[in-house]
Amino acid sequence: MIPYSDLHVETLFLLALAVFAVQLLSRLKSRTNLINPISAADYLYKIARITGASEYDIFCKSAEDWPVSGSMVEEHFKEYLRHQVTPYYVNAFLRKHKNQIDQLRLPPV
Repeated sequence: MIPYSDLHVETLFLLALAVFAVQLLSRLKSRTNLINPISAADYLYKIARITGASEYDIFCKSAEDWPVSGSMVEEHFKEYLRHQVTPYYVNAFLRKHKNQIDQLRLPPV
């Protein structure tokens, strides 16, 4: 039979180990987020899912404040589909609305 005082020491040790493991996992998760930041494609996907608009619609909306023709938007969108490259006006739109986008939650699938 285990003495009463040994049981407390063992319980405290297990509790400390659990707290350490949770902190370690939290640090690893934050480090992973720094290594793999959210991409522009991820933000476009999130906006499209939340608003119901297409990613192409978001490209068009992003270009409204810039001197970009409709044909250039189409070319840039094709390049985005091929290589996941976003043009400057889309990146500016995403930067401008980043805080708002981060606060929104994706609806369940």
